[in-house]
Amino acid sequence: MQHLKAGARHGSLLVAVAWLAPIGSTLFAPVLPHMIEHFSAVPHAALLAPIALVTPALFVALLAPLAGLLTDRVGRQRVLVAALAIYALAGVAPFWIDNLYAIILTRAVVGIAEAGVMTASTALICDYFIGERRAHWLSVQFGSASLVATVCFVLAGILGGYDWRAPFLVYGATALFIPLVLAIIFEPARNSSGEEPVQRLQESPERLFTARFIGSLAVTLVCGALFYVTPVHISLVLSERGFADPGMLGLASAIGSLGVVAGAMFFRFQSRRSVGVLLTGAMLTQAIGFAILYTQSSLTGGIVGMFINNVGCGISLPLVLAFTMSRLPDGYRGRASGIWTSMFFIGQFICPLCVAAVSALSGGMVATMAVFAGFTAVGGLLLLAGLMFGRTLREPATTGTPVVATH
Repeated sequence: MQHLKAGARHGSLLVAVAWLAPIGSTLFAPVLPHMIEHFSAVPHAALLAPIALVTPALFVALLAPLAGLLTDRVGRQRVLVAALAIYALAGVAPFWIDNLYAIILTRAVVGIAEAGVMTASTALICDYFIGERRAHWLSVQFGSASLVATVCFVLAGILGGYDWRAPFLVYGATALFIPLVLAIIFEPARNSSGEEPVQRLQESPERLFTARFIGSLAVTLVCGALFYVTPVHISLVLSERGFADPGMLGLASAIGSLGVVAGAMFFRFQSRRSVGVLLTGAMLTQAIGFAILYTQSSLTGGIVGMFINNVGCGISLPLVLAFTMSRLPDGYRGRASGIWTSMFFIGQFICPLCVAAVSALSGGMVATMAVFAGFTAVGGLLLLAGLMFGRTLREPATTGTPVVATH
């Protein structure tokens, strides 16, 4: 009997697979104006093309819980391989399609596949690693995704300069992950750590939805929405300050997004601390970033404010994911990963709606930063109070039992 244990090659591959989420949107965004122009004869093309951009996120939010259930029942590797194949085929399809409605349909299929990819890869990371090793790979996943998004945005801009369809060819390259997953990724051996059998766990599904798990999902929704406030809206904030050059705004956004990497690295090295301490620090850090964006009118101030804000975001998301997935029986880890992914993408989807509502009430994007500064500061103080009087927030961020495969 050969016992397989996960190592760096498994973690690295799963992190790379998770990059498909930022790739899915950043490859599409730069060619939106050209796409709208190409389909200008289609009624409401200016509305339909942006819908094609956000459609994958909507379908991930809707179907990730189902994908998580499938990974628990039919296996993580099977779902991952099938989702990668569908992602590659649907992603590259718009290169040959000349119908806007059909392109939107392919984007829906991309979202379905992305739900499987994100759920299975996250569940496998949490299956394979525990404690500080789990914190390490989750922080690498979130930190590297920010860098990949920046690279893909530039790549899509270059390819889109030749032909607005060209960036879609990059999706086809994701099929290269399939042989790697088949060769490297193994299916975790369930119940090897003495947990209850999966069949028995499925007889009492209410055990998954504990107060701890539901609370973690609520925090995930808030953190997911906050995560996208500055990356999506920094150009609008700076435009109100008088900075309108697209190249300058793109550079400012790229530099500011590096804060996510810094925050994820910080979480990696501080993961032994309690979830309450880290989450309080993350929220207050975001509050400082929002306050700088509100008070500083210079371009440098805007970049610094976004960077600091993103440091807090880079801490909060891998932290909340690690905490949510800790102490779960292995028979629930797939569906828990799917539900968490769904909550994160719902947060992504509602973020612009919330920002637009706050902007309308406050009188502009700059004033909106003041509102979010107050919101995150109050959130940080409430977490501090909870840390003083509550037991759950004093728990370490990651716990768990390792899972190995037996062949």
